[in-house]
Amino acid sequence: MNPSLSQLVQDARHGEEPRAIRAAGRLMSLLEDDPTRLPELFQAVDHLPEPRVLLGLTGAPGSGKSTLTDALVAEHRRRHPDEKVGVIAVDPSSPFSGGAVLGDRVRMMRHATDPHVYVRSLASRGHLGGLTLGVKGVARVMGLIGCRAVFIETVGVGQSEVEVAKVADLVAVILAPGQGDSIQMLKAGLMEIGDLFVINKADRDGASALHAQLLGALQLENRAAPSNNDCGVHHGVTIENQQAEAFNDLALDAKPLAAVYLVSATNQTGIGDLLNYVEQVADDNADRWPKRREQRIADEVRDAILEEGRSRLAATLGHNGSFSTTVRAILEGKSNIRESVDELLRKTK
Repeated sequence: MNPSLSQLVQDARHGEEPRAIRAAGRLMSLLEDDPTRLPELFQAVDHLPEPRVLLGLTGAPGSGKSTLTDALVAEHRRRHPDEKVGVIAVDPSSPFSGGAVLGDRVRMMRHATDPHVYVRSLASRGHLGGLTLGVKGVARVMGLIGCRAVFIETVGVGQSEVEVAKVADLVAVILAPGQGDSIQMLKAGLMEIGDLFVINKADRDGASALHAQLLGALQLENRAAPSNNDCGVHHGVTIENQQAEAFNDLALDAKPLAAVYLVSATNQTGIGDLLNYVEQVADDNADRWPKRREQRIADEVRDAILEEGRSRLAATLGHNGSFSTTVRAILEGKSNIRESVDELLRKTK
């Protein structure tokens, strides 16, 4: 008989190490396969332990997100040998087969035998926004088993990849030379969610030019943003550990200081300074972040409700040829979208 989700929670939190890890793995699988069960996780424990920091790493494919994540994990383990670290790596699913390579584990093989590093690879399952719906549950489980830092590496879909901002405490946008001109940086979405900007592959030609283009784009955003006095929040650009011109982002939620770092994950250049910044921001927000995560629980439950509704509608559409009949009726003018949706909702169980 399979244990209940509540029993898995208790085993993951209080069981002996091998049993706890197995229970945590099964919990993650349950929440990945059925994100609508996330509210059960909140019901199963009075106080869900939280990581100190949830760092989201996003950016275009090829910018070195996996290598940078690997370098950050190695540096964190060197500094805090007794702390657990979690990695959630999301890979794209094939639109044809539905499968995913989950290749980020290959880049992190040096941590495979480290009992304090937990790497969970997830497939996007066609979900837009750079994440999969199960990420929120997996992140909560990593907090449950005691991970003090969790790195969330998104799928790398580009400018629409903004969903990570709803999950992570701090969002790092990863850029690399050769991925577009300065106009790309002005496009909405990806640049607006960044609390932290990392130019990776600093050892390559064009890194300095990209650094200058990024600063120009941020300065342009600064001129378009409201003044500090208008919103009461101070934001700044940190360039190679030196404070520079202050700027605001357009988000309603107060965010930590935005920063720009020039690093090389392959050569381990600048990784220590980057982690210093992340840990400093985590210390500064030790009281605010847990409260914000608590507020996000309502959004997570809302997403679970919507996902259940979507699944039921999809099942109704696919039952006994309902989809073809509904589409044909709309195309023949016998019905319209609104009427068809109302009918489907009545049929949905």
